[in-house]
Amino acid sequence: EVSNIYVQAGAFSEYANANRVQARLAFAGPVQISNILINGRDLYRVRVGPLPSVIAADQLLEMVAKVGYKSARIVVD
Repeated sequence: EVSNIYVQAGAFSEYANANRVQARLAFAGPVQISNILINGRDLYRVRVGPLPSVIAADQLLEMVAKVGYKSARIVVD
């Protein structure tokens, strides 16, 4: 069964910033950058996952916050 739980480190208006975050979080597992449009503005979401469980997501969220992404959150897509 494939889970759809991710830790979202943030959403960035510049791809270069999203790319930097992706590189910094590479230790955490597969990191995806996805492009979304919010209020007519391009944003680049950086997410780690999918994760196998809520427990795994909680642990990863803690690590991501520790390396500096305090506004990171768990998302279910």
